[in-house]
Amino acid sequence: MTLLRFSVRNHRSIRDEITVDLTRPTLRTLQPKDCDWGAVTYPIVGLFGPNATGKSAVMDALRYTFAAIELSATVWQASASMHRAPFALDGSARTSSSTYELDFVHEGRRHLYGFEVDHDGIKREWLRDVPGSRWRTLLSRDRETGALTFHQSLRGRTEVTGRELVLSRALLLRDSPLHPLAQALVDGFDCVLVKDSHREARLKDIADSLADATISFADLEALLQVADIGVVKVSIEETNIPEKVRWALRRLTRELRKEVAGSDDDTEPGNGDDGEDRGELDDDQLAQVVRHLVFTHRGTVEECPEFSIHDESDGTIAWLAVAVPALEALRSGGLLLVDEIDASLHPHLLEVLLGAFADPAVNTRQAQLVFTSHESYVLSPLSGVELEPEQVWLTDKTYEGVTELTSLADFPKHPDANVAKRYLTGRYGGTPRLSPSTLAALVASEER
Repeated sequence: MTLLRFSVRNHRSIRDEITVDLTRPTLRTLQPKDCDWGAVTYPIVGLFGPNATGKSAVMDALRYTFAAIELSATVWQASASMHRAPFALDGSARTSSSTYELDFVHEGRRHLYGFEVDHDGIKREWLRDVPGSRWRTLLSRDRETGALTFHQSLRGRTEVTGRELVLSRALLLRDSPLHPLAQALVDGFDCVLVKDSHREARLKDIADSLADATISFADLEALLQVADIGVVKVSIEETNIPEKVRWALRRLTRELRKEVAGSDDDTEPGNGDDGEDRGELDDDQLAQVVRHLVFTHRGTVEECPEFSIHDESDGTIAWLAVAVPALEALRSGGLLLVDEIDASLHPHLLEVLLGAFADPAVNTRQAQLVFTSHESYVLSPLSGVELEPEQVWLTDKTYEGVTELTSLADFPKHPDANVAKRYLTGRYGGTPRLSPSTLAALVASEER
């Protein structure tokens, strides 16, 4: 999958429709003449702007779109209403629908997929492609008219509930003609968040992947050497979960499922506390081993000490959390989102990461990276990675709390301009309107 554009309306701080465009100005038709999509799309796009202006909201909207494709037919069905996060600072927006649309390339062909949701579920859904010189409608769904139509090339009919996407249902049906497309979208997307809980989950995934040989120890050690962290070896420490903890987790799961089902019974008839019923996790479902990463550091000749992940610096953890999915994306292709990519990373290390995606010799699978950052170094002449104006997007927020998104290409071009300096001085917007006098007044008020 190659992403061309993403549009969203009414999601978190995004009230009005915004579009992130990853295409080069050279793409002026529905498809390039030689079908070389890599030549007309950017491998990197960065979102810059002050805190709380909506950079993460844009990323979350993208994440929501792919999550809806993956989960709306399964996990989300357990909820009483549709999973969504509309703009909350406007009463009409809170009750209005939200729209999400992906313009992308799958197997060399351009597609447009989108959906509109409200509190009750899926209001509209559409899928189009470009087999020749014009758009062709493959799927059209409208709750208001009750219409759900498919192109004649899509044999069979997919039945869906009011709160699941057709593409999400197709993901479950391997014989569906839309299954390959849905699977490619889900498999071609990954997201790295800066939150501690997400990093911990990512590190757990890395440990499990090492145990399953999905990634190798050599891969991980090489990535750590790239960052010059001083780690010479990586290993896994496995700890069995005590039986009492497994029993408690089984019982907790049982009670939660009863609560969801609306049952007041404490146990199934004939079962004691140690019994197993449909609400419990068996040993195959409940992981009996907790895995931890262990790092051997370069030390003296006589001693190379080992440290757990909890002993490692924020920079090491941040690098691992980003570098492993980046390596997987570069090897397989697809779209990688990284929120606050500069968090705990040295600018030169960030430059190495961006450089790998920007270099066609390294990024042979045409993987794409969309990131948010406060780091102006990557915009400066000192950076070895040159971002074109079309690759730089700036977020700002109105007085009403509405996120606005602007491309740097929309501003007048100045030859040999120091983009980083102009950005930091607010020439492009996207910088915070600070009030240091307020902080000084607060300090003075405490001293009185």
